[in-house]
Amino acid sequence: MLKNDIITEKNSINKTDKKISQSKSSWKYLIPSMIYSSLLIAQFILVFFYYNFYHLNILTWFGWVFMVLFMVVGSLPRQAFKRYGEIEKGKSHVYTTRLVDKGIYAIIRHPYWLCWIFLSISVTLMSQHWLMVIFAVLICWIVYGETYLLDKGLIEKFGDEYKEYKENVPRMSLILGLIKYVKRNKIRGCLKNDEK
Repeated sequence: MLKNDIITEKNSINKTDKKISQSKSSWKYLIPSMIYSSLLIAQFILVFFYYNFYHLNILTWFGWVFMVLFMVVGSLPRQAFKRYGEIEKGKSHVYTTRLVDKGIYAIIRHPYWLCWIFLSISVTLMSQHWLMVIFAVLICWIVYGETYLLDKGLIEKFGDEYKEYKENVPRMSLILGLIKYVKRNKIRGCLKNDEK
């Protein structure tokens, strides 16, 4: 009886410690996300006042190109999670039970975060105001920094599998990711041909 009580107490202490450490670590995520969210909202408000401020139409068009990239890159992760993430029925698409390394995740590790950078760049190019440039730099810096914390959490969740994935797939560089993806597929193609 005493042994069971000790085990139960130990388990409840471990759960309490885990909750405390999770609440402490959630502040690491909450504060930066509040800052970049506020900056993004400020950018959206300012773009209405300073749209095409210097009348450089080419920059405005590039801004719309980045807006399209934001929408495309932002929609792909959800599809990849639903298709390859082995999500329990009734759960959100972010609750994957396996490492997703297909679809957009075969090219870059953090497409959601990249799309927020695209959005910030988009409204900055549309407005062309110096204040927007400062906000964009801060947003890019914070968002990029967030991916380091995310990588740490994913290493804890998936272990060596994620470490190997991390070595093969870049953080957010679409161009480098596409190059590595093509090289990996060429190597796989060569190996399959050698087996035949």
